[in-house]
Amino acid sequence: MKNWCLYIITMLLLASCSEQQIMEETASSTKLTEHKSMTDAPQDTIMSLLYQARLGDGSAYLKLADCYRDGFGVKKDFFGMITMAHMAEWRGAINSMDDYIYGLPDGNDYKTLFLLMDGYKSYIQEGPDSIEQVLRANDSPEAKTLLGMIAVDQGDTISGMNMMKEAVEQGCSLAEMLLAIPDWKGRMRADATKLGILASRVPLAYSILGDIYYEPDENGKANRQLAAEYYMEAEKYAVLGGKGAARVLEYYRNGGNIQLTEDDVKRLELIVQPQRLMQ
Repeated sequence: MKNWCLYIITMLLLASCSEQQIMEETASSTKLTEHKSMTDAPQDTIMSLLYQARLGDGSAYLKLADCYRDGFGVKKDFFGMITMAHMAEWRGAINSMDDYIYGLPDGNDYKTLFLLMDGYKSYIQEGPDSIEQVLRANDSPEAKTLLGMIAVDQGDTISGMNMMKEAVEQGCSLAEMLLAIPDWKGRMRADATKLGILASRVPLAYSILGDIYYEPDENGKANRQLAAEYYMEAEKYAVLGGKGAARVLEYYRNGGNIQLTEDDVKRLELIVQPQRLMQ
């Protein structure tokens, strides 16, 4: 499996900026290294950045990535960081997510984790410097999740899943998302019940739920209204992709049972055609 972090982001459809995390975090006295101009309260800063991101501001996504990296106004979260960096790439703020990752300070824990997984399979998996050995020396839940992914990839599914469950208990959103997806290659439908529970903490799940209910199930049935509602929940957190936005607009314009304001339509149109921001 090449470029695991990028694969995960593509597989899980982008990801998470939780209002619950925002409201539960206490005010932080830490200032962002690259964004010293952020003088508002952390929660106010996050809400402002989310608003800007929903309007298509790619630089706001980069600042949100920094917030997740540093735990400024939100819970420090590896998955949140790479998600927002990926969104910044999609909005044209950077050429690729690698630009953001390689721009992080050397020695940053998240940079190290990303580069280890980005290089997985190209390393010799033996000796004290193997990726597994480095990850085992790191006691973070993200490292445990990545070790679990490696175990599953190497055929030890039980051990891998157990490691991810331990990571979930330690608060790792990446592990929690992966456990809600029974088959990372997409051959099986995700667990809608688990995703529904998870969505209030990791709004990425709203996008996946939208896909689940938009696409016909094994009985050929779909629920486009519910799908559109889930997609719009994802849009509230600035994580809705072009496919979901296009589906909501099509459903709405075909007389679907959903109420959208003029501003809602404009934001959805910008998601579908982000190049309009350059005009």
